[in-house]
Amino acid sequence: MFTFRECRAEDLRDWTDMNLEFMAEEIQDDGLWNNAGETAPEDFAKIFEEGQKRPEQIRFVIFEEDGKPAGFANLMLIFSVWSKGTAMILDDLYIRPLYRGKGYGREALEHIEKLAEEIGCKRLQFQSEETNPNARDFYKAIGYKPAEMYFYVKYLE
Repeated sequence: MFTFRECRAEDLRDWTDMNLEFMAEEIQDDGLWNNAGETAPEDFAKIFEEGQKRPEQIRFVIFEEDGKPAGFANLMLIFSVWSKGTAMILDDLYIRPLYRGKGYGREALEHIEKLAEEIGCKRLQFQSEETNPNARDFYKAIGYKPAEMYFYVKYLE
């Protein structure tokens, strides 16, 4: 059975492992993500702890199949004039390769949409890289419509 829940402190190791797996799969655009793939596992503990302290802004969720970690989502909440209230940003969605092809991506998004509605979000938004055609095709197939926009990044260090 595929389940969805918010991460707890004891999920740190699974959440870290899956984020590292996801980054290894996704790092294709040289320099775009500021060498995020070089993030050390111990740095993830700090990121996870900070996120856990800020549920009004950040939600980490884990997906499981029969109690085994099958994927995760990293979510952020923002106030948006355009959505006339709170919007949820799906920053990362990852289903481990072993669990793909079972409809879990669709089910994961349904869970995320429901969570967004429960906490009063007016919009769910995310982006998909040009270098990830499988993700783009998946999102379109389940009813999401792409909006042509440019994504600008400047890292402040």
